[in-house]
Amino acid sequence: MNPIRKIWKRIKLDAGFCHEGLAHARRLCAHSASADTESDIYKMQYSILRINHTLEKGLSMPSPRKGFGIRRSLFLMDRLGLYARLYGGQDAEFLTYPLQTLAGYISYTEGTGADVSEVRRKYETLLKEYESLTGHALPDRPAGTQISSSKDIREAARGDFRSLLESRHAIRAYSGEEVPEETIMEALSLAQLTPSACNRQGWKTHVFRGEKAVELVRWQEGCKGFEEQIRTAILVTADLRAFLDFEPYQAYVDGGLYAMNLLNALHYLGLGAIPISCGFKDAKLNEMRAAFSIPENEVPIVIVGTGVLPETVKYATSRRKDISKTNTFHE
Repeated sequence: MNPIRKIWKRIKLDAGFCHEGLAHARRLCAHSASADTESDIYKMQYSILRINHTLEKGLSMPSPRKGFGIRRSLFLMDRLGLYARLYGGQDAEFLTYPLQTLAGYISYTEGTGADVSEVRRKYETLLKEYESLTGHALPDRPAGTQISSSKDIREAARGDFRSLLESRHAIRAYSGEEVPEETIMEALSLAQLTPSACNRQGWKTHVFRGEKAVELVRWQEGCKGFEEQIRTAILVTADLRAFLDFEPYQAYVDGGLYAMNLLNALHYLGLGAIPISCGFKDAKLNEMRAAFSIPENEVPIVIVGTGVLPETVKYATSRRKDISKTNTFHE
């Protein structure tokens, strides 16, 4: 290619990337839940669900600390109270799930002998407000955590497709038994069947075992209380070299599809697993690249911690939204 044309092509390419970056920054400024959260009902709902899940996670730990989560539950109720005042007339039913989680949290924590009297007082006040807004009592549904046998979970994973999906949960406690390498290889082989844009298969996996796996999940900082439980961790990345200038986000799409198939494959093979987010800013991800020898051309998608299920399994009962809240038909 003519040198001048080559330089011009590079200038156009770089200008296009800069334009895309600025457009993405504008969308983040306008729509991120970190900005003007109270001004948008959906931002408030998403942020409340995130706080709510921290209580669910705490309850699903192998050995929750006595009295854990008191400040977090009080903060959650402050947010729920504000939501009720701002948007209770628009969608008060949204409050149902977080209130059920709080009920499960209070019941568990009182059972340990911890003093959560302040939490209960605020909860009772909020419950009255909920009943006034909705015109009915809070439905009595399981919340917080559930317990199943590993035998039941493995049998469900080998059932039909619905049974596979409905029985998969994020697991935070493992037996301590080493995961056979051949099982990991089989899961990776199954995940390799994931569809990808133009069959480029730009995903990569990095398998960490033993203390190196513990190091990786400790770096992520979201597994406090059960880091030592995860002795096998699989970092899923996507190779930017597989994608072109008009598809700047395709790496995350392909990598995300692969990661979900990997989770399902591990579950199908009878292992427990948990997806651990890599949704960090670049400086944090650069720490990972340096500490764990991840090339700069690979973007981290998710860490999948996995292990052999204990005989009895406790997991968070994370409620799913009705599809009427997440789907729009277009005709």
